[in-house]
Amino acid sequence: MENELTEPLDALGALSEPAWLVGGALRDHLLGRSSTDFDVVVGVTGDLGLEPLARDLGRTAGGFAFALSEAFDAWRVVAHDRSWQVDLMAVEGGSIEADLARRDLTVNAIAQRLGADGGLIDPSGGVGDLEARRLRSVSEGAFVLDPLRVLRLARLAVELDFAVEPQTLRLAAASADGLVDVSPERVFAELRRVIGSDRAVDGLDLMDAIGVTRV
Repeated sequence: MENELTEPLDALGALSEPAWLVGGALRDHLLGRSSTDFDVVVGVTGDLGLEPLARDLGRTAGGFAFALSEAFDAWRVVAHDRSWQVDLMAVEGGSIEADLARRDLTVNAIAQRLGADGGLIDPSGGVGDLEARRLRSVSEGAFVLDPLRVLRLARLAVELDFAVEPQTLRLAAASADGLVDVSPERVFAELRRVIGSDRAVDGLDLMDAIGVTRV
């Protein structure tokens, strides 16, 4: 990653241990794509939660911090010039491996420790799927946990130009009906990106194949 993109992550690594970069920014970095939107999970939060860390990061890296969700102790730090943002959440399940096991696709279930050796943690084989340009679910229950992931699958397939593994297609189709209970705002955010992609027709075809269009 370019220096201007790693500056907030370097600052975060110096402020707290352990913390890991996860999700789309790390996936895109491994694909040689740039990103300014970072998701970080933190292992130790203390009695005050993530607020002190978020505010320290804002002061250190030149941004402002605000709570995304008090219920889930999620915070966002945005650069003063809007050039980057970092979302902070506590690690789920007691370990980074357990946290990654709850994610949607293997290419999104990779972590990189901040402020340490920078080695990748990849329990589900996401790096191999990146190399194969393949979207594969982390678990059989991945789409049940959040049905919006069914629509996100179509969006990532067209944005990354990746093929969807057949079993993942079946699992997504089985959970498509759950989209009726997802908020319209979340659905629209994903649908807008499908329609706005260079492969919008392919995305709509995939949505139809897994039952999203009907829902």
